[in-house]
Amino acid sequence: MPRHTILRAGLATLVFLLAGLGGCAIGQATGITTPQRSLTEQVTLIGPHTSIEVPDGASAPAPAVILLHGCGGLRQVQPDYAEALLGAGYGVITVDSNRARGIGRLAAMSQVCTALRLWGRERAADIEAALVLAREDPRIDDTRLALIGWSHGGWTVLDALDYAGEGRAPPRLTDVDTPPLTGIRSAILLYPYCGFPVRADGRNFPSAIAVHAILAGRDMIAPPADCIGLFERADAAGHPVDHVTWPGLTHAFDEPAAPPDPRMQYDADAAARARARIVAILDRDLRDQG
Repeated sequence: MPRHTILRAGLATLVFLLAGLGGCAIGQATGITTPQRSLTEQVTLIGPHTSIEVPDGASAPAPAVILLHGCGGLRQVQPDYAEALLGAGYGVITVDSNRARGIGRLAAMSQVCTALRLWGRERAADIEAALVLAREDPRIDDTRLALIGWSHGGWTVLDALDYAGEGRAPPRLTDVDTPPLTGIRSAILLYPYCGFPVRADGRNFPSAIAVHAILAGRDMIAPPADCIGLFERADAAGHPVDHVTWPGLTHAFDEPAAPPDPRMQYDADAAARARARIVAILDRDLRDQG
């Protein structure tokens, strides 16, 4: 059964089982009403599970990219992109959202990937915490930052953009000293999940942040049609999304260590093309700000 079918079936089953327990119980099970944290507490949560790298020999603060993994956690695809980004002169901030919450591989696949835990709107708080870490690191130019989100990480970016467009931080946070997504100039989505329960609908994206996406034409896990509809709504609202759909590719086409699943097939050429496209996007969105 395709993973997006499992996702929807899992959500339907969850709501049915908890329907008689009240909204609070449902919210706690799905991560909607998980305890709020201060921004300081959120930084404490993700800090030990966040790495910051800068290009060798950088003589000035570097523009940087925050990497947000898919539902299964950090995989080889993140170091592959980090290497390309560092080589192009960008700092890399890699956040392990799953490990920060004690979520191992099995729990990730059975709970996060089925939307029973850690929705994008909750995980969006990790972005604000990563921005604090970027501001605290003198090697990083915190006025020239970008986001890259894969799959569930793309969902996370979409919801973070939605909240920022409303002028408010993710609701998991009780206090944020700066406007949400301060310093972010570019957001890049790789085969993001755009269906239910994604909060964003594209109409509220911040006009100051350029949004880009690479979709996979044969994606059976995060169907591109859901994203195209969302992007069309964003376009109609005056927030155009630069997106391409590459035919013949599957979900996680750039992940060399994907599970043995026919719905996820690695394509080395397409992976290299995606990395090159992203560097070109960053050169346009970030370099001209210096």
